[in-house]
Amino acid sequence: MTNRSLVNRYEIHLPPHTSDLHILEPWRMEYSATIRHKGMKTLIYTFTWLMSPFQEDPEVDIQHLDITSSDSVFAITSAGDNVLHYAIASSPRNLHCVDMNPCQGHLLELKLAAISSLEYSDFFALFGRGYHPRFRDLLDSKLKDRLSIHAYEFWKANASAFSSSSFYDWGYSGRALRFVRLFFKLTGVYGDVERLCDCESLEEQTSMWQSKLRSVWLNPLVVALLRNPIFCWNALGVPLNQRRMLLDEGGVYQYICDTLDPILSTYLLKTQNYFYLLALLGHYTPECCPSYLSREGFDKLKAKDCESLNAFRIYTETILDALHELPSSSLTRVLLMDHMDWYNPGSNELKNEAIELSRVLAPRGLVFWRSASRYPWYNQVFTLNGFQVKPLNIRQPGTAIPLDRVNMYASFWQAEKI
Repeated sequence: MTNRSLVNRYEIHLPPHTSDLHILEPWRMEYSATIRHKGMKTLIYTFTWLMSPFQEDPEVDIQHLDITSSDSVFAITSAGDNVLHYAIASSPRNLHCVDMNPCQGHLLELKLAAISSLEYSDFFALFGRGYHPRFRDLLDSKLKDRLSIHAYEFWKANASAFSSSSFYDWGYSGRALRFVRLFFKLTGVYGDVERLCDCESLEEQTSMWQSKLRSVWLNPLVVALLRNPIFCWNALGVPLNQRRMLLDEGGVYQYICDTLDPILSTYLLKTQNYFYLLALLGHYTPECCPSYLSREGFDKLKAKDCESLNAFRIYTETILDALHELPSSSLTRVLLMDHMDWYNPGSNELKNEAIELSRVLAPRGLVFWRSASRYPWYNQVFTLNGFQVKPLNIRQPGTAIPLDRVNMYASFWQAEKI
């Protein structure tokens, strides 16, 4: 019996939610603003930030996931960009999105509410340009009834995020964007950066990178900052354990070279790489944006009275706690991004997570992760708990071939429940 036929035998009994938490939509699962949420009062990621954890290329994910309409997918919420991509590309039966930071859930809720309530022009203004002068009016007139009370109160208090400046300058990821732009201005290459994002060919783009920008981006000051653990955490969201894994296998300078050189010679920023385009310009364009911001993707999500959005369930808790709530053998695909890089070697919590994943996955269900390490230590944790682990891609030092359009990780792995 395949994993898909098995999982169809199970009905997902989702945790109840209170009548005052949701008005029209069932997306957000009930949660209490406990003490562990008190320090989480703003977004970490307003977009799936390319220089932080939780950044993957969903196009490459889809190539390996083999999702169909009968699959149940479990993923980290982050900014919601990738899970929306999975909904567009494959329309899975369930999309369980988990994040401990309630603000990340508020953002995904807002995107789902906006898809179901707004016209494309308003939607792209909000999440493509990152600016809409009438956001507060839209919140009260069109979005409110589709948001949980927690999400509505959050966006009411932070309406200026869209109407006073760019939304993408907000949150912790916004700090990094502002730093990048300031750095380019101080070094006198901001105009060159804009021209890089407007190149019409890879030849032109590679030439500009090599002649104008590479030496600036790889100068000793930048390398020194990226070696600094305080800067890595506060500006880029890179935790100490992940940083240590990276340094154990080589230096920062080589890692940056192996990340950026292949990207600039392989993908045209203007039309093919919205990850770097946003980081450099501070906004998307209609020609280069995530699939949920394209007209075609937006229309697909909106089709049949937004039927595909019914798959979403948003959890505000740890991965382990969210897994505890799901029935045995109820999931077929799990995407853990790079969150296991955060754990200390020998972590009992990670071991418990692997055990719980084995319980909740259907036979031959798949788990995927990326790592800053070419050979992460925790692969053996999955091997010891009933999984067959294999690499999907490992980046070699000095390579000219990127793993994907982000290329920020050194490896991409799959574990199959056996």
